[in-house]
Amino acid sequence: MRKTKPTGRKTKATAHKTKPTVRKAKATVRKTKPTGKRGRPINPSSKSGRIRGLLGSRMSVAEIAKKVGATVALVYNVKSKASGSRKAPVAGKKRGPGRPPKAKSSSSTSALGGILAAVQNAEKDRVRMRAALKKITAVISDALD
Repeated sequence: MRKTKPTGRKTKATAHKTKPTVRKAKATVRKTKPTGKRGRPINPSSKSGRIRGLLGSRMSVAEIAKKVGATVALVYNVKSKASGSRKAPVAGKKRGPGRPPKAKSSSSTSALGGILAAVQNAEKDRVRMRAALKKITAVISDALD
């Protein structure tokens, strides 16, 4: 009788058994999906909760930090999270991590126009430098004579 290597597939005997952490994670996803709420609930008696309450008043950030006993950085962090100020995605697309894609060139004629302009500028610079060189040689020859 030949022995076969295990294929790694779940058999009927082990298909119903999943790890407890996987079951817990799936239950959490099922629980949070309908409400859309995730993370810890907001506690109004915490420093952050008191800061949120004071941000509506006309107090400065430094005054709020001093009154609550927190740092100014914490007040700014709570303020930015409370306002929900997220940068708007560019062109309606959310950017992912990594290097952004190259900018697409509009057409080959604009690229040729750029090359032509560079050559013309180089020619103008060459003419200007030649005139300056002639003036310098004339000054040096007058000084030596």
